[in-house]
Amino acid sequence: MKKYVIIGASAAGLAAAEQIRKTDKTGDITVLTKESYLPYSRPSISYYLKGKVKESDMYLRKNAYYKTNNIKIVLNAEVKNINPDAKTVRAGRKEYPYDKLCIATGSKPFVPEMKNVAGKTNAYTFLDLASTKAVKDAANSQTRAVVIGGGLIGMKAAEGLSKICKSVDVIEFAPRILPSILDAKSSKNVKKYIEKKGGITFHLEDTIVSAKSKGKEITAVILKSGKTLKCDMLVVAVGVRPETALAEKAGLDVNRGIITDTQTMQTSSPDIYAAGDCTVSVDMLDGSKKIIALWPNAVAQGRVAGSQMAGGDRDLTLGGTYSVNAIDFYGLRICTCGLINAQGEQYSDMIKQQGDEYKRLVLEGNRLVGFVLINSSTNAGIYTSLISNKIDLSTIKNDILDTPSLFMFDKDIRTTKLTGSKEGVRV
Repeated sequence: MKKYVIIGASAAGLAAAEQIRKTDKTGDITVLTKESYLPYSRPSISYYLKGKVKESDMYLRKNAYYKTNNIKIVLNAEVKNINPDAKTVRAGRKEYPYDKLCIATGSKPFVPEMKNVAGKTNAYTFLDLASTKAVKDAANSQTRAVVIGGGLIGMKAAEGLSKICKSVDVIEFAPRILPSILDAKSSKNVKKYIEKKGGITFHLEDTIVSAKSKGKEITAVILKSGKTLKCDMLVVAVGVRPETALAEKAGLDVNRGIITDTQTMQTSSPDIYAAGDCTVSVDMLDGSKKIIALWPNAVAQGRVAGSQMAGGDRDLTLGGTYSVNAIDFYGLRICTCGLINAQGEQYSDMIKQQGDEYKRLVLEGNRLVGFVLINSSTNAGIYTSLISNKIDLSTIKNDILDTPSLFMFDKDIRTTKLTGSKEGVRV
């Protein structure tokens, strides 16, 4: 009986386990997680902070699922060592032998250098359920919260805290908020909306250099600009970095993230695979190698890794990878995809704005490579299909901003390009 070990129980790890079981009905599957919780939806932590979901609603599968499918989830099992020669994994005092291993360690919070912050009891990160619980338990109506980081993680933390706390200040090093998913114009619009709806105060092109404290608690933070902000809670949500320490220690090829065959997810060690935020992905739109720390990407990589580990369908390989985001802030719906901030003469854009609605399409020649849709997501699926299938828009480019309908395309494109089958989608 084949032994499979998976390190990490989030999107990629669970997807790998499920795919293994689909192919190998009897193999021994062990999933090791350093967390105290069964696999849960990490994107839901912001909704948990806001009180929109309960902890019980966040779990991806019920306990019965793991028993029925004979998938062992070992909680509080922090892996300290991988031995590729002996093909073992050590967590605590226990050693787990494997025939095939998947590293799905995800990412860890990036904490910038700040004087007098480390070790303070009211300084938190915001990445997993445990840290979110700590933030929620500590916040109240008198709390003056400071969030460092105006990206996706920081803004979701700020939104949740704004519904609880007395005040929320967001500090962002870049000249605009959400710089990785919004262009300059849409970012400005979103910032104004959030200021009005959420009462959040932004400090752009700034950062924390040090903190004032009383005992083990921060009482204020001092910014590079010279400002001093009173603070009862500091949430560090600058971003994440791939968790690659285990892979590096095991001698695997690592460059920012774990290097894999981007189609099979196999690492430099033949029986070890990797998936999710800890890996390097190749953006299908511009060919760049980058970390794409997104849930759908992690799930797709996990499925491929699991299939390959179990000797399943060798045609199940990873297709194109690119950034896709669908979020909302205070009811403002934002959908983005692809190359939002592309630079170069080969790129052009088309923009339409009306009230709180904003639409920007980014093109490379006659091909759509990115979009930003704010309160205008009706055609997001069509635009995403145009990007993923690299459809030539030379004859209809001028029409796609206002009337992107499937009926603009001939039958072959509608059925083959947009559904993947000449006979249409089979359910």
